[in-house]
Amino acid sequence: MGFNPNQPKTVRRQAGLVLVLVTMSMLSLIGITALAIDVNHALMNKTRLQNSVDSAALAAAIVLDDEGSAADAEAAAIETITQMSNASGNSKLDFSSATITVQISNNPKVFPDASYDSSKDSYARVSVTNYALEDFFIDLFGINKVLKASAVAGPSPGIVFSNVVPMAVCKGSEGDLYGYNKEQIYALKLGDGSLSEMGPGNYQLLDFGSGADTVRSALAGSYEYPVTIGESVDTKPGVSAGPVGQGLNTRFGDYSGGGVSADDYPPDEYTKEPDTPASLDADGNVVYGDDDWRYADYLASLPCTKGSTDCPLNGQPNRRMLPIPILDCDDVSGGTNSYEIVAVGCFFMLQQAPTNNSGQSAVYGEFVEECEVTGGLSGNNPNSDGPYKIVLYEDPYSEDS
Repeated sequence: MGFNPNQPKTVRRQAGLVLVLVTMSMLSLIGITALAIDVNHALMNKTRLQNSVDSAALAAAIVLDDEGSAADAEAAAIETITQMSNASGNSKLDFSSATITVQISNNPKVFPDASYDSSKDSYARVSVTNYALEDFFIDLFGINKVLKASAVAGPSPGIVFSNVVPMAVCKGSEGDLYGYNKEQIYALKLGDGSLSEMGPGNYQLLDFGSGADTVRSALAGSYEYPVTIGESVDTKPGVSAGPVGQGLNTRFGDYSGGGVSADDYPPDEYTKEPDTPASLDADGNVVYGDDDWRYADYLASLPCTKGSTDCPLNGQPNRRMLPIPILDCDDVSGGTNSYEIVAVGCFFMLQQAPTNNSGQSAVYGEFVEECEVTGGLSGNNPNSDGPYKIVLYEDPYSEDS
């Protein structure tokens, strides 16, 4: 239809407005389509990059496990990344502009490790940063596609369960693991038996033999009896405050009373405690500030300088990490009870345990994660005796690994 000079001006203005709106809509649609192409391209290459880094970390950890040096491990990691980029379907993987870093540690949660000892369990962390991708349309918006990825690998815990801490907690109905939420503080061993879900006379201890010496040494880290998910364990009535505190506090380098020694039970590698200790209110609820010192602060302080404040010369990794059975306590009665183990939780021991029951104080721990206790994280000197395999670990410095 041609131009009609007799057409009202309002109609002509509306026609022009429609043309502008259609043009803007088309441009927006083209922009969204272009952005989708770049986003999909980035996601596909992110997966390829993560797979490459995972393989590199595993390769480095295998070399370390075979008594190779840190340099050998780094070479194995880089060679693996090179092979991955040359593999079929990975022609777009180009690491020429990326930064590849290989770090070695005795602790899968601490990198780098200034006190690394090749005679102990070794873990490798491989990270790739500044990995630039080809831009299709996204650079029109002033955005560059740059990826990063990382992975941690090392020996798995042994396959035979051992070295749990012979205390226990009862399962709940809500939480990350049977009622327990990450980063929350819990009372792991009570000083007031009336607050226990395990029945009157129970203070959340397990039956690990008779005598104060057995209690003390077991909680110091010598309890090596196997436990199995789905099997039952017996509770131990009685508070046993002195032996409990004397055993647990070796993890902080405190050897007062009971004949325990640093040779048998070395401290943790970092022994700092919170400025304001955790406590219980009259209803048995833990009182501890949301912003107070926690496991994340502990990790942020590692590695520390051996011999400095709170950093013992003979400190061992993970001594403050307590693998504690979580029990099904539905059938409660007084005295000795038998409960089923439904899981094992890793709790970070927040502060020293009381050595008497004058204030009915508790033992406090922060729930970290469900743990496989098969490596004896809380034992005296964790070792690699028994079968194990090289596995990937969660990278403490990345949410993507």
